[in-house]
Amino acid sequence: MAFFDYEALKDGKERIRGKLEATSEKEARELLRRQDLLPLRLYEVGSVKTIDNIRLGNLKKKTIKRKKVNKLGMRDKIDFTNIMYTFSKSGISLVESLYFIETNSESQNIQNLVVEIRRMIMAGTSLSDALARFPTIFDEVYIGLVRAGEESGELEETLKRISYLLEKQDRLNARIISTLAYPVFVMCLAFLVTTALLTVVFPAFKGMYDSMGADLPILTQIFMTTGLFLKQNWFLIPFIFISLLALLYFLVTWDVTKRFLDLVGLRIPVLEKFLRYTAIANFIIVMKVAFEAGITMVDSIMLANFTVKNAAIREALRQVIIDVQYGKSLSSALKTSNVMPGIVMCMVATGEESGSLSEMLDQAHEYIDSQIDQVVDLLSKLFEPFLFVIIGGIVLTLGLSLYLPLFQAYANLG
Repeated sequence: MAFFDYEALKDGKERIRGKLEATSEKEARELLRRQDLLPLRLYEVGSVKTIDNIRLGNLKKKTIKRKKVNKLGMRDKIDFTNIMYTFSKSGISLVESLYFIETNSESQNIQNLVVEIRRMIMAGTSLSDALARFPTIFDEVYIGLVRAGEESGELEETLKRISYLLEKQDRLNARIISTLAYPVFVMCLAFLVTTALLTVVFPAFKGMYDSMGADLPILTQIFMTTGLFLKQNWFLIPFIFISLLALLYFLVTWDVTKRFLDLVGLRIPVLEKFLRYTAIANFIIVMKVAFEAGITMVDSIMLANFTVKNAAIREALRQVIIDVQYGKSLSSALKTSNVMPGIVMCMVATGEESGSLSEMLDQAHEYIDSQIDQVVDLLSKLFEPFLFVIIGGIVLTLGLSLYLPLFQAYANLG
């Protein structure tokens, strides 16, 4: 037997200190919980680290300051959820779990986040309400699932489902990024090469063109004027590049242009399948997880629709919510939306009739996953000739603008 010094939380608010006798630290924690005490710190009396740990703990309490919490990356969010699930599965209380994460996490940002969440929970706030204070980190889906887990008393299982959901979304995002990374890189490289040609090559031909004494073709005049301007004001090139990126970001985020681009994307073969299947994949997996968590079908569809980024698809699926509210079956409402592939409709209808909707949604997600893999492979093969045509067109245009004055001069001599 050994003696332990402890600090615990009574009735969720009052901190108390004391000593108890137990055979191990695990048994000491169990004894505290049986007394309705929440252990915060526990040290064996006589341990070499006891005094140092207590002093360190007191020092931490005095120096903790409210810090700004930055947005978490997807992997950090997955790690946070996995740790919460592991502690919950082990029977460790929520406040104690948060304290362990706070003291052991390698990420300073996660530590700051957990400090704020733990303070709010100790003040009587629920976990879902505490998470809702950080909307840039936890979206509506995450908060809605946690709230459902709290209300049903199945928070542990809900955290497991959220971790599964985040893993699926992370895998999908990785495939999207890997598909778009190559063309984006090539287009940026083409832009830089074009800028270099305009800044260096075109001004070098100016003296020769002036000695010819002939009027330059309009295309050559445009590129020559641009090249001379960039050469004289070379320091503006980074600002021009940043401004173009800012304009592009504005166009893809502004509601009007975003909706237009979404509609255009859905009319381009192959790209339409990529956009539609990636939206459906997120929609189905969120709806499945929410439905398993005990959320009503209408609310599950509503949460799932939050993950759809394409405006046209989101509006079509919003009508599904209304149809289900008015008594339509899920399969009938989805069929009316004209968004889901036929085989997915069959799976959903079968799941509704057999009472195994969750299992069939899982099968539907696996099918959509396989379709995304095929579309990604096809897009990767199509990008190469497409980019080759674009880059070839740029090189041809620049080359013609350089040599058109020479061809014109030779024609005049003849």
